Amino acid sequence: MDVTVRAMRGEDAADVFEIYRQRSFREGTLALPYESFEAVRAWLEPKSPRDLQFSAECDGRVVGASALKPFYGRRAHAAEFWIGVRDDAMGKGVGSKLMAAMLDTADNWLNILRVEMTVFVDNESAIALYRKFGFEVEGTHKAASFRDGRYVDAHCMARLRPSIA
Repeated sequence: MDVTVRAMRGEDAADVFEIYRQRSFREGTLALPYESFEAVRAWLEPKSPRDLQFSAECDGRVVGASALKPFYGRRAHAAEFWIGVRDDAMGKGVGSKLMAAMLDTADNWLNILRVEMTVFVDNESAIALYRKFGFEVEGTHKAASFRDGRYVDAHCMARLRPSIA
């Protein structure tokens, strides 16, 4: 799959909305069913000038998206992120390309030491992707969220920038 990672554009919102509407995306995030296009478009808008958003494009269509959100003040050395990939593009390297672009930006352009996120404990493909890029489980939040009629646990995972040799 020939994928190009680039900055997200306004016109990407429709393709990202399709990713957002996938059951697999909702099950792996805090997204709710039946959210409107307008609500998702507003969610996609950067909340800070430091937020960076990425689109993974293949054949003129966005097949994956992510955002890197650096913190402020005493946590300015850290950032969080989200990532999503179309179901029909899963397992084809899209997530890896987005992760590589985000981490390169964090390490080499923003001087971010720590990148962190939470992930549901049953999201095995996401956990495998994060581990591939050096993330480690730091703890588990019990009953972190309510999904499909039951409570689910979430790991907090983080990656510290590799030492500069």
